[in-house]
Amino acid sequence: MGRLTANQTLAVAVVERLRASGVRTFCVCPGGRNAPLVEALDGLPAGLATILPFFDEGSAGFFALGRARRDGHPVAVVTTSGTAAAELLPAMVEAHYSSVPIVAVTADRPRAYRGSGAPQAIEQAGLFGIYAAPCADLESPEEIQGRLVGGGPAHVNVCFAEPLLAGWAAAPEPAPAPEHLPPIPPRPATRFEGLDAVETFLAAVRAPLIIVGGLYQPDDRDVVAGFCRALDAPVMAEASSGIRFDAGLRLLSTGDAAARHGFEQHAFDSVVRVGDVPSCRTWRDLDVSRPVPVLSISRKPWRGLTRGTHVCVPAGVRLPLPAARPAEARPHIQALLEWDRRLMASTDRLIEALPSSEPALVRRLSETIPPGSFVYLGNSLPIRQWNRFATCADRGFTMGESRGANGIDGQVSSFLGWARPGVENWAVLGDLTALYDLSALWALRHLDDLRLRVVVINNGGGRIFQRMFQNPRFQNRHTTGFKAWADMWGAEHHAELPSGTPGRAAVVELVPSERETEAFWTRLDAEARQ
Repeated sequence: MGRLTANQTLAVAVVERLRASGVRTFCVCPGGRNAPLVEALDGLPAGLATILPFFDEGSAGFFALGRARRDGHPVAVVTTSGTAAAELLPAMVEAHYSSVPIVAVTADRPRAYRGSGAPQAIEQAGLFGIYAAPCADLESPEEIQGRLVGGGPAHVNVCFAEPLLAGWAAAPEPAPAPEHLPPIPPRPATRFEGLDAVETFLAAVRAPLIIVGGLYQPDDRDVVAGFCRALDAPVMAEASSGIRFDAGLRLLSTGDAAARHGFEQHAFDSVVRVGDVPSCRTWRDLDVSRPVPVLSISRKPWRGLTRGTHVCVPAGVRLPLPAARPAEARPHIQALLEWDRRLMASTDRLIEALPSSEPALVRRLSETIPPGSFVYLGNSLPIRQWNRFATCADRGFTMGESRGANGIDGQVSSFLGWARPGVENWAVLGDLTALYDLSALWALRHLDDLRLRVVVINNGGGRIFQRMFQNPRFQNRHTTGFKAWADMWGAEHHAELPSGTPGRAAVVELVPSERETEAFWTRLDAEARQ
């Protein structure tokens, strides 16, 4: 292959170390400064890595987030220098709070340019702050130490001097990493010591409310269902938990409404959360107006509140299963379950009476999506409405959501990255969420073998704020439709739920009736107060 240039040697070393760290997919945003990395990746023989080109770094970052969650392996995003690197910050923040391993590989000018104000020479080293660990700043292969990938987002900043590609010749076979690279040290063994905290908390409370968020590790769902049965307590289970159809649990079908009623009736003396941080209002109110003891048991280190006992259970360690409690006469729990069933019956009647209301559209959507589909719930109203109004029948959906930082940016891209072969893939999103990520459908060119349906519930703005604030400015009202968006990227557009099977990629735009939606909530709120 001939003598390697300094840039080529560094680029090949970085690519090989990333591959040794488990990276098999590279989302590449080609530019000038990252040319050595682009050429190093192009020099890999077919089958060693998947290279996916993007023009928008923000979309590439969120696509990588979804793909890493789907495959369970780290995914790298390769950018050029300057503000292109900064476009990855939102995805890095989300990956940090979701514990998802994506790697920002940012090209940079040599260190000597820092602080000079030279073109494309911003302060990239440490650009992502606490949202990237480990963080490597490299100007030569000798500086590569240990793993470039962690359990969450990581940053590899690679400095290249000009001429960027002088003497470059693509390798006909994989170039070995230079011999002077130090070996990757083994990960230190960890010992889990959190079970005592769980047992101590549960021994001190008698009437907990259990809130179950997202559960994504194999076997966690069966263990958590057993946990809930052992405590014999009311359960609020979000769709991503996968246990909300378990007939053996004391499930509260009306969610926040039932929890609020239970607190008013003094049915709970504590809250136990299992899984990811939940989306429900009940959880947030624990920091404001519910001064009860709180225990969180999660695979991730995030407590989700400013207080309470948090137990982070490492991967590979079985979630704790408490000892079964003796049956107690708790009439207030039975009364709460009966109240919940009555309100659920009222909800069903309103959905039938107001079929164009937003809750009714969500119900019908959950009944229309084919069984066994992958369903991705966008943040803001869709995830809350699905958890509250989706069908109570088990349709075998696999659920996905990005609840790390709870933002609405990058949701379409995350869905496309997470979408999987062999099933239909459905995203349920709000209109502003779709508008935030208009370049996401570029990724359709990488997904020829997948069936993709992006459902946009177009209620003309951020209507989640309508029930929160009187000032309409918060809603960002608009009259924009999404047919032109679908046409731009070669996707089908449907103005209602399709009666047959859509083509490979489709945008389904559902427009609820504002009048019926307002009537639905007015009547349901009145029912809940009875």
